[in-house]
Amino acid sequence: MKRFLLFLTCVLLMSQFHSAAYTFPPSQVRCLVVYYTYSGVTRTLAQAIADNCDGELLEVVDHGNYPRPESQTTYTFANNERSQMDAGNWPEINTSVDDFDDWDFVIICTPLWNGKMANPMLTFLHNHAEKLDGKQVALAVTSYSSGHSGVPADARNTLPNSTFVGNTLHITYSNRPRMAEMASEWVPGLEVEVTPNTNKIHVIVGGQTFMATLADNATGNFFKTMLPMTIDMDELNGNEKYYYLNESLPSAPVNPGTIYAGDIMLYGNSCVVLFYQTFNTGYSYTRIGSLDYPTGLAEAVGPDNAMVTFELAYACDVNCDNEVDINDVTDLIAMVLSGQISAYGDVDINGVVDINDVTCLINVLLGVK
Repeated sequence: MKRFLLFLTCVLLMSQFHSAAYTFPPSQVRCLVVYYTYSGVTRTLAQAIADNCDGELLEVVDHGNYPRPESQTTYTFANNERSQMDAGNWPEINTSVDDFDDWDFVIICTPLWNGKMANPMLTFLHNHAEKLDGKQVALAVTSYSSGHSGVPADARNTLPNSTFVGNTLHITYSNRPRMAEMASEWVPGLEVEVTPNTNKIHVIVGGQTFMATLADNATGNFFKTMLPMTIDMDELNGNEKYYYLNESLPSAPVNPGTIYAGDIMLYGNSCVVLFYQTFNTGYSYTRIGSLDYPTGLAEAVGPDNAMVTFELAYACDVNCDNEVDINDVTDLIAMVLSGQISAYGDVDINGVVDINDVTCLINVLLGVK
């Protein structure tokens, strides 16, 4: 272990700083490229896009009843089917997704049919609209020559709770020879904002940052939605800081018997309490969370009122394997050295991926602050 830490220290001293903002290109997040193709053109576009963002491909498979090869009969059939869709009668498709939790970003690639989104892709979005709530989405369209404005309109009407990113990439017959080039120019320009999906938060006070874990309850979940927040907490009893919020949180108070330094509690339904000493209590509280390593908290908060910031933090799972271990450290070092930055490398969630994230992650693993 000592030899490893010595080696790690040498690596850290040699490394260069690289930065990244809170927004990332698709190549640095988990990306799903969903496409529907009738003639094969849109499949080619989807592959070109996936190649530029290291994305996973998913094909929407239709019901197999569209007249082939492509002709005016096909579009007449599709137009009649769209009239049925507008009346609430959606066609069958052979593709479904349980959830989209494995991806931060979804790129939709679809042909243009009769000035609108191709029926199978529109059906896919309709079927998965709730599952795509809150997801960031981008659009790519293929057509012969027609304008594509009907496709974004269909997408936004079908996915009212999704966030659309960037301009729509439009591939027409005339620019198909440049399809790969256009995809390579379009993808890096998309900016994806990664929202931490974790119960880890930072508690910043007295110039120090403490990692904390929110309770897996209604109170912790509601508190998470309020972050970030900076509050001026009052001193009380030489063991706690407290602040009354302007809104009520879900509460289910119980008497914990013992309060531990680092506990973050809700008193009543609106008073946030940060305890910095351990003692027995006869009062009842609802748990919001607790500091992972509260060493030094009492010194950080001091004897008077304290300005405290609560903000979301990444879970330190740099390689997204649902474990936080030494592999995350080695992957993060490689990330910093190479400059191939990922959103999950921002361990200290300050908008920069650099050597400080490595230090923060090591401290978390070693249990030191």
